[in-house]
Amino acid sequence: MDTDPPIFEPPILAVPWPQLREAIPHGSPLPEAINDATNVAGSEFEIVPVTVEQPVVQSPRWKWWRWPSCIFETAWCTLCLCVLLAVVAAIPLVQLASLGYLMNSAANLAKRRPWSSVLPGYRRAGQIGLFLLLAGLFWLPVWLVTDLSYSAQLLQPGSSTAGWWRLGAFVVTLAWVTHVGWAAIRGGRAWHFIWPAPMRFFQEVIKARTWSLASEHLADLITSLHFPRLWWLGARAALGALLWTAIPVSLMIIGERAFELQFSGLVGFVGAVSMTFVALYLPFLQVQMAAANRFAAMFELTAIRRRFLYAPWAHALSLMVLCLLSIPLYLLRIEATPAELVWAPSLVFVCFMLPAKLLLGAAMGYASGRQSSDRPKIRHWLVRWPARVVALASVLVYVGALYLAQLVAGQGAYVMYFQHAFLVPAPLLGS
Repeated sequence: MDTDPPIFEPPILAVPWPQLREAIPHGSPLPEAINDATNVAGSEFEIVPVTVEQPVVQSPRWKWWRWPSCIFETAWCTLCLCVLLAVVAAIPLVQLASLGYLMNSAANLAKRRPWSSVLPGYRRAGQIGLFLLLAGLFWLPVWLVTDLSYSAQLLQPGSSTAGWWRLGAFVVTLAWVTHVGWAAIRGGRAWHFIWPAPMRFFQEVIKARTWSLASEHLADLITSLHFPRLWWLGARAALGALLWTAIPVSLMIIGERAFELQFSGLVGFVGAVSMTFVALYLPFLQVQMAAANRFAAMFELTAIRRRFLYAPWAHALSLMVLCLLSIPLYLLRIEATPAELVWAPSLVFVCFMLPAKLLLGAAMGYASGRQSSDRPKIRHWLVRWPARVVALASVLVYVGALYLAQLVAGQGAYVMYFQHAFLVPAPLLGS
């Protein structure tokens, strides 16, 4: 059977045999390829493959005047990503996907991936945010006509004027739906909203291929969000956190509320000590579980303790930031949030917890890099023990804040179960 020709073959150069022989040092054995070719081609000429170097493609130089646009684009995409995560975090059960995204971002740093891939899909979030913003801006005329139609119906119910206004509101709404849908089919960019291309619309709207491509692009968009994977990751992270914190928090509540129990103070003290121990390791255990994609990694304390020896201050400072940023979130429970604004407290949660989770992942990635180096070296005990003191002090402040949170939150002592440092904002309501 004939085989396919190779994709690339080195060019063949005919070299006279005397010149080739002179180029080889005296006494050196001839390569096998030359001996074989000599038997075939004779002693006058030899076939020698010549290696051709591939041209080096130089990356384009970065221009300084591109910095403002790059900074603006990055800020816009990050803002849109936080808003979308906040909206997802405000929906019961679906909110586990937001926790999964935070865990996935931290795991990317823990696996020592570049910072450019830490927030997957943030450019897609910017595109979605721009589309929604433009759709909202073009909704303003529709809102105005609809409001005037409603006012006319209240002032002159059943009149011809109110009927015309109602018909106008229907036409304007239908035009908005058509305009936004056509812009989405074309790509959803700003130019697609500004210029609707009416001639092309009438040509393409009647073709079945247009709607087939639109459905395929919508399916690709939904698939690119990786919602099932992120939800499952967030569900495992939340379940692991509940398993770690349920018993210590229950003991703390018993110590606070069970006044008739003779040893309630001792029970509460045991709960507080246990919660302190849990808070020292649980943030890193969650990131470790997300990086390994194994639920059993939530209980592998030895790996966390070993990794701490190589980067103690990175672990301590990241844990301190996590504890300090999670405490203000309990203030959002003082008063109930209106149902239509539940996403606003969730936005605060995302903006506070996203950098904290990223720092946890960066600390673990830095420690893993030192641990897997050619000459791994554990930090001196004079460096490790001050870091342990800082980490312990941070956790003690966090546990103390849990006792104070029950005084300001509407849930009372049960607010201790809502561990914002490890769980989703579930949901952020005051009552």
